[in-house]
Amino acid sequence: MADFHVVVIFFVLTGLLLLGTGLLLFKPSKKQAEEKKNSEDLPEQKKKISKLCLAGLIISASYPLVLALDYFGPWNNFYSWDRVWWNRVEFLMPVIGIILSIAGLVKTRKKDIAGRKFALAGLVLPFGYLSIFMLIIFASVIGLIVSNSTKYGAYENSEISDMGNVGSTVNWEYDVSMYRIPAGFDTGVFKDKKTSEAELHTYAESKLQTIEYVNDKSAKGQFQGCPFIIVRSDCLNKWLKANKLGGFSYTTREEYATLNYEVPWEFAASYVNALAVYKDPSDEYIIITNCGDYKVIAEFFEGIGNPVPTELPIDLRETNETKDPVTLKNMGLVNNLNKSINKDLPLSEIIYAFAKMCDEPLDDSTVIFRYGIDYFDGRDNLFSDYDNTTAPRVRGEQLFGFCMARQYKAEDGKYYQIRVEVVYGLNVISRNYKLTQITDKDVDGDIFDYMRNSEAYKYAETAEIKSVNIYVVGQP
Repeated sequence: MADFHVVVIFFVLTGLLLLGTGLLLFKPSKKQAEEKKNSEDLPEQKKKISKLCLAGLIISASYPLVLALDYFGPWNNFYSWDRVWWNRVEFLMPVIGIILSIAGLVKTRKKDIAGRKFALAGLVLPFGYLSIFMLIIFASVIGLIVSNSTKYGAYENSEISDMGNVGSTVNWEYDVSMYRIPAGFDTGVFKDKKTSEAELHTYAESKLQTIEYVNDKSAKGQFQGCPFIIVRSDCLNKWLKANKLGGFSYTTREEYATLNYEVPWEFAASYVNALAVYKDPSDEYIIITNCGDYKVIAEFFEGIGNPVPTELPIDLRETNETKDPVTLKNMGLVNNLNKSINKDLPLSEIIYAFAKMCDEPLDDSTVIFRYGIDYFDGRDNLFSDYDNTTAPRVRGEQLFGFCMARQYKAEDGKYYQIRVEVVYGLNVISRNYKLTQITDKDVDGDIFDYMRNSEAYKYAETAEIKSVNIYVVGQP
């Protein structure tokens, strides 16, 4: 559905066009006034108006009414099979109006009958509608460019412009939940905290290994190679406003705060990145970072060497006794993939390495091929169809993925997948690929030949690889 304001503008302009056309049609010219005086002397045929001219005008003039019924009609959300025909009528009406008007013009010349002005109006109106369409599209594009330029300027000047997106969660056995901001948290407590710029400077020096800057509201620097921004909690709203940022967002599964921000992209488009948000136990400082390593986060707050992993959940301790993902990695399949695959390899060699791994025998094994657009989602990354409740979820940026997975049944009776995800950024071409999955049981012949012959492969083979993710995920 088109934007309501754009639709209103279109109907206002077409209404003015119809009004102007009507005034021109029915305002008699000097020649018509003379002919009216001498109408008794005109032949009977000259007094007649061509029906073709009238039909062309009526059909052309009715086009905005048909569009209005389509947009505002009560059946808009019903009878989808009727809407197909309705849309065809919408498309054909201006064409039919032009054809009838041209036929009417020809007839008025040959038979010397009236209606020429009606035929001309029937011809002009469709081109007038087209001109209005083009004007609105042109104005919309200019508006998007100006808007995107404004967003780009705000983004370039923000403190988070070089921080990208939060990475996939690793070392999730470290418990950092006490530093997260859960949904429903009363941020009003931040307003009661009073912290000075000097105290902020002291806190930043105690936490960051290198400091890029410190101002009256925030400090930025590096800790274990990851960028961290420390914001005074009593200045949080002012800091967000100064960096053209909204409030915190919360994931649907874990409901911990993230900071989402819009990144300008090609032409007038944009995409959304997310950063992880934490708070100091004193509630005096908000910590914003792209780090997804919980061990690093724990060491940021507790000091290097101090944090220890929390005890593994019971379900994972049980599977460690059989063939859980950790044991499988130690067995070597995933380790071999990590040694033979990297983002600098062409896609053909990555497929070859994965196919070679599939030669190793595994019980009840299935090869899965997936491609399309999805979000990075915590530890599971792209295509996270298993609800692994032990892994925190962080909704990240939308990307295009070329994914190969080998699903098998382990000795503990559960199913696991060894996944290789080749990840690409989005552009005009990759946005056309919807999320699609095919297994080797759905294909006649070799699944890897099918991959190499797919349209997704033809695109991905020449595109720049953003990252390659190799991991194991299990069905709880």
